[in-house]
Amino acid sequence: MLLFFVIVLNGIIEGLTEFIPVSSTGHLIVLDSIIALEIGHVETFQISIQLGAILAACLHYRETFRVIVLKCRENISFFKALLAAMLPVFVIGFLAYESIKALLFHATPVAVALIVGGVAMILVDRFQARLICSESAQDDWPEPTFKQALMIGCFQVLSLWPGMSRSGSTIIGGVVSGLPYKKAADFSFILAVPVIGAAVVYDLLKSASELSLADVGYIGLGFSISFFVGILAINVVLKWIEKWKLTPFGIYRVGLGLLVLLMQ
Repeated sequence: MLLFFVIVLNGIIEGLTEFIPVSSTGHLIVLDSIIALEIGHVETFQISIQLGAILAACLHYRETFRVIVLKCRENISFFKALLAAMLPVFVIGFLAYESIKALLFHATPVAVALIVGGVAMILVDRFQARLICSESAQDDWPEPTFKQALMIGCFQVLSLWPGMSRSGSTIIGGVVSGLPYKKAADFSFILAVPVIGAAVVYDLLKSASELSLADVGYIGLGFSISFFVGILAINVVLKWIEKWKLTPFGIYRVGLGLLVLLMQ
């Protein structure tokens, strides 16, 4: 019963925090340090259940993806922007994958990342009026320029450090590059689909032969819960960021990071 409860809790946290810029992976690692998840391949489980939240993003942005696919020639610049934003994290992630999992998937590095990212969010909010380009706010289509996308991609590399938050890093990168908060968040969540999808597939391919039938069942349960929670979370988060920006998340991150450090 305790194992079932912990898996459900992991799924809820993943679905909720994948779209909140507080680091879903970081929260799962901290949770595991408090209530250990007694299954094999915990890290693979934590990475794999992100697919549920990504499926929720696909559902939310289904019209955007439909337009991109059906009118691919007209949207070639969007594909270029996605590629520019994906490339840095793919290259660094591929080269440093094993080192990152070995060195940074622990509570203390996560706590430090939470604090660093939280301070960055507070600073970005403080200076955002000087950063956001008025021309970028004229339409709702979530497409940055190639240069903006490349900057977002460079910021996304920071999310390889558990606790930094992929959505937080890319939203900060978007705002720093001149995008308004809503457009930065939209592009961040769309970008999550290929980036996290590729990361999960890569991890599963490396671990598939070692997974037991029970492990697959645990992943399936966590996946399902994160999907349904993600559907509810994504709309709330978009409205929150547009209204309140990043500072409340930054304060929460700093507080949680300090608490985790004190508990070590």
